[in-house]
Amino acid sequence: MRTTYIHELEEFHNHLTRLGHAANESVHKAVKAYVEHDLELAHEVFSDDLRINASTADIEKEAYRLIALQQPVAGDLRMIFTVLHASMDLERIADHGVNIARSLLRREPDAGEVSKVADKISAMAEITQAMITDVISAFINQDIEAAREIATRDSQVDMLLKDIYRETSYRMQQDTELINLGLNYIGVATNLERMGDYVTNICERVIFLNSGEIVELN
Repeated sequence: MRTTYIHELEEFHNHLTRLGHAANESVHKAVKAYVEHDLELAHEVFSDDLRINASTADIEKEAYRLIALQQPVAGDLRMIFTVLHASMDLERIADHGVNIARSLLRREPDAGEVSKVADKISAMAEITQAMITDVISAFINQDIEAAREIATRDSQVDMLLKDIYRETSYRMQQDTELINLGLNYIGVATNLERMGDYVTNICERVIFLNSGEIVELN
């Protein structure tokens, strides 16, 4: 019976890892679709989101089942709650990826591009995607120090968002024809910033899982 329980916990842990990789891949597709104006890839993001939502629901059901049938305590209970809450954060990260894909569909075909802003969005996306990749590794390796370091990168994402707001506001004031494009850029940047916040949440959960310490890193 105990062997079965340990196997169930390991599989529950692994389920979050798989969800993390799926969410990360979905975000990568969304950003690539937006940057390269790839409508087909954007539609793949929508299909991926359905599977991610189903996987998150499965984790929630399994968490409740483990708690009800196994009555876990101490570290096991922390692990179950960590996986449960982190899965919700990952689902929201993927949802923001969907929003980015939708931004491409809303973008006018001949909208043009403001290279300075587009470059900042690409930089912002690169940092955010690296944070997602690294926090999954931190969870797998139970690495508290890595989790703390990853969370510090969120300030870079926040700074880039402010820069994009300033630049797009200036551009839209100078040329009203850029208003729709500017708002589109701001929407994408805001979704990337929210992803950074959710990664920070997961960093906090990694620390809680391995130390029992409740921290606020944001």
